[in-house]
Amino acid sequence: MNPHYYIMKNKKILRLESNEKFSSLPPHIQDKAIDPQEIESLDQAQANWRVVIFRDEILDLEEFNLWIHSPEAMVENEDHSELIAN
Repeated sequence: MNPHYYIMKNKKILRLESNEKFSSLPPHIQDKAIDPQEIESLDQAQANWRVVIFRDEILDLEEFNLWIHSPEAMVENEDHSELIAN
């Protein structure tokens, strides 16, 4: 089976293996989806297209989990919060 991909906040794409389900991920990861209310998976061609056009970055689950706890992610989240507040 093929992996599947999900558009996340901050120009990230989460890559899950075929045996992994988005609905079984911890809430702190699910909340990072671009639209947590309407989760739609992408195939590899669609994910690659987003990388080329929008410069998104594809991360597997372990990489994504490390990234959301990184200083870079915290800064990006602060910047995003400022945009929403203004």
